[in-house]
Amino acid sequence: MFQIRKFRSDDAVSLARLHRGTIRSINKKDYTPREITVWSGRSSAKRFRNLGEINQRYVALESRKIVGFADYKDHELMGLYIHKNFLGKGIGKKLLMKIEREVYANGGRTLKCISTITARPFYEKNGFKVVKKAIHQIKDQKLPVFEMRKKLIRK
Repeated sequence: MFQIRKFRSDDAVSLARLHRGTIRSINKKDYTPREITVWSGRSSAKRFRNLGEINQRYVALESRKIVGFADYKDHELMGLYIHKNFLGKGIGKKLLMKIEREVYANGGRTLKCISTITARPFYEKNGFKVVKKAIHQIKDQKLPVFEMRKKLIRK
């Protein structure tokens, strides 16, 4: 059984490691080796600590080990990553539901996100609709992504 709690700055190293690992193992089927290298190369504990001060972030733990995280700012999901060994266990759905409830409680009626090719089926299964195809630029790489939206209802 896993639990969800707010991010703490001492989680940053684990989050950077999980972020890199997920990109390199899960997203590699949909993106080129160069895109994966550039994308995963920007993960660092410092970056996660800094973004943790800007975004609202939650971590999922199993036996005190971080197995996933999600963060948002205003009415936008900024990221949701699950450790490769914990995919399909409902962790992503629980993190998403937590954020949806908070956004709704703070007056948001729509949640938007930029989805990778890999994550698109997950978001569609959870009520998001593709608004349009887009490009996410990371350094010299132009990663194909999808702008998605979900209408929120009170749960």
